[in-house]
Amino acid sequence: GWGLSSTLALQSGQPFQFNFNCQDDFSGGGGCFDRPDVVGPIVYHGDNPFNFVDLSSFAVPCTATAATGVASDCVPGTRHYGNLGRDALRGPTYKQWDFAIYKDTAITERVKLQFRADFFNVLNHPNFASPFLPAFIADPGVGGFQLVGNREVGVGGFPLSATGDVGIGNPFLGGGGPRGIQLAAKFTF
Repeated sequence: GWGLSSTLALQSGQPFQFNFNCQDDFSGGGGCFDRPDVVGPIVYHGDNPFNFVDLSSFAVPCTATAATGVASDCVPGTRHYGNLGRDALRGPTYKQWDFAIYKDTAITERVKLQFRADFFNVLNHPNFASPFLPAFIADPGVGGFQLVGNREVGVGGFPLSATGDVGIGNPFLGGGGPRGIQLAAKFTF
């Protein structure tokens, strides 16, 4: 007989965080990967992969004298660890609908033949990886800084540039690629 099967996968975004990617030691702690300060409401543009997170919500964790993006412009005594929490940001959501139709035919009592068509990502919805993939580092200084008052604030937006299959090579959630169709025949005995 004929049969149908379907899978719907819906998931909220994976958590991630920003850091300064060893750009400079803004905290004065002698290390790398300093986190920025959150200086405004975090704005997500979920429908725009070229500007997924608005960087104007983040600033260098010190009081600055110029907008050059280097720690030497920090006023002495104002350097600190940024207040952005670990995994405080959310990546894009994951939505995928897969569908299959198949026909089982009995050739004998023990021998069967199945023809099937599998449709993956039926709606052709793009599913992007979290912004920290594939580099595992999201640098809020990617667009540069501008001086707002006495804070160096991020400029521009942080883009989504990879799908799950490209971002880590072995997707842990789903491929994220375009619609795919697979035709198969299975002979069981």
